[in-house]
Amino acid sequence: MSKRKHEEQELPFVALMDTMTNVVGVLIIVLVMVGLSVTSAVKKVLSDLPPVTPEEYKQITEQVKELPKLQTPEEIKEKQKQAEAALKKAIEDLKTVDTSEMQSKMKFMDLDVFKKQLEDRQKERELAKAETDKMLQELERLKALLDQTPEFKPPPPTYVRLPNPRPYPEKPVETRILVAKQGVLTFNQTKFLQPILDGMEKVKSQLEFQKVEYPPFAKLLEGILGSPANAQKAWPEIAPLVDRVQMELAAQAYKALSDGGIVPTKQLLAALTDIAVPTRQTVPIVAEAVAAAAKGDVSKWVKLDPSKDPTTPVIKAVAAGGKITFSWGALTKEVKATPKDVADYFHDLGEVKGIENVSKARTIYDATRIQALLQRAAANPLIAGAYAMEPKVLLASPYVQLALTPKGGGGETIEAMKQPNSAYIRLMRDIKADPNGVAVFQVMPDAFAAYLEARKIADEVGVAATWEFLAKLDLALNVTGYEVQRLAPTAARAKAGAAAAVTIAPPKRSLD
Repeated sequence: MSKRKHEEQELPFVALMDTMTNVVGVLIIVLVMVGLSVTSAVKKVLSDLPPVTPEEYKQITEQVKELPKLQTPEEIKEKQKQAEAALKKAIEDLKTVDTSEMQSKMKFMDLDVFKKQLEDRQKERELAKAETDKMLQELERLKALLDQTPEFKPPPPTYVRLPNPRPYPEKPVETRILVAKQGVLTFNQTKFLQPILDGMEKVKSQLEFQKVEYPPFAKLLEGILGSPANAQKAWPEIAPLVDRVQMELAAQAYKALSDGGIVPTKQLLAALTDIAVPTRQTVPIVAEAVAAAAKGDVSKWVKLDPSKDPTTPVIKAVAAGGKITFSWGALTKEVKATPKDVADYFHDLGEVKGIENVSKARTIYDATRIQALLQRAAANPLIAGAYAMEPKVLLASPYVQLALTPKGGGGETIEAMKQPNSAYIRLMRDIKADPNGVAVFQVMPDAFAAYLEARKIADEVGVAATWEFLAKLDLALNVTGYEVQRLAPTAARAKAGAAAAVTIAPPKRSLD
């Protein structure tokens, strides 16, 4: 069995050797054929080459020398080893790189989040594009408007003057020049009022009260005395004083006496009205002092002393033992400290020479009669001139007021006043001729350009002038010298001896 097994193992080896022998034989035959082919090919190449001259050979030899030197296999293997070593080192270095931070960032990377951010960016871009388109449209609109805008042409040069402050005349004769956009309108208050006052002086006796009626004063008196009944009760005692004291003051005096327990008769009120003149006080203040004296307090009466020298008082009073000793200058009288006796003393004091009837020097006129007279004057164009005149009775004013409105076509235009010997230039010359003459320019808010033209002419003439703004062309002036009764109460009156209210005086006027 062992011999057979040995024989079975030798048979494949023999077959392998036979096969290798066959392969070697085939290879040898192939090599011989390749060698023959190469030989024939070389011969063919050499036979096909063109002949080379010595110069060409020399040139080719030099070019060959210039070719880079070929590396030997040993050098190539050495460089290959170096490259493999560098590659191995780079691989080792990459293994040591810390990628934990990148991995942590990559861990949080979410595709959905990126998609949402991308959508948000797209929305923002769309909104920005819409705003940009809107701005571009507005830019185009503004360009179109700019193309349609006419070219600006500056206005002609304007006359400008530097102010030159100078003192105002002590007794100025002012002429108002009302400046509107269209031109100027002049107004001299003295010259305008003087003809009216002259006419009133001729008939002033007709302007006094001829008959005094209660209804016009009812509201005023009821407000002071507290009720219609009190006002009607006081009216017979107050009414006789209508032409020399304001009814408001007479009613206040009546109330002060009544509150002090004194019967306020018309005779006593008339006496107190006369006494108020030398004491330089109002009737209510004198009445309050009398009422206080009737209760034994003479301090208020003593405070009314008109003397300027404290060492020589005109008024003295001493209360003692139920009696009061009053002195007015050298006149001294002792009376009982009762309301009746005190009232009698002041009634008698009102009849003393130098006091009696001094209040009659003042005349208070009937406002309705003055208003009627001025209405007739307003119908006269020679008096009213370039103005429409309307007399008004203001309830709280002691004078009748004239409301003046410029008539249409009055005054001069800017072009007209520039003409030689125009009415405006003649007026400027008249103001210049008066040493105290002053031109007061009252300028409407929209008429400053017209004012500059008018002022230029005034400066050329050499007129003393100043200016101020005027809210409207309508004027209002009081007919002074003719006091009338007020029909509404005035502001609260100051008490005797009270400190005067602190006021700030307005800045003094000056020429410019």
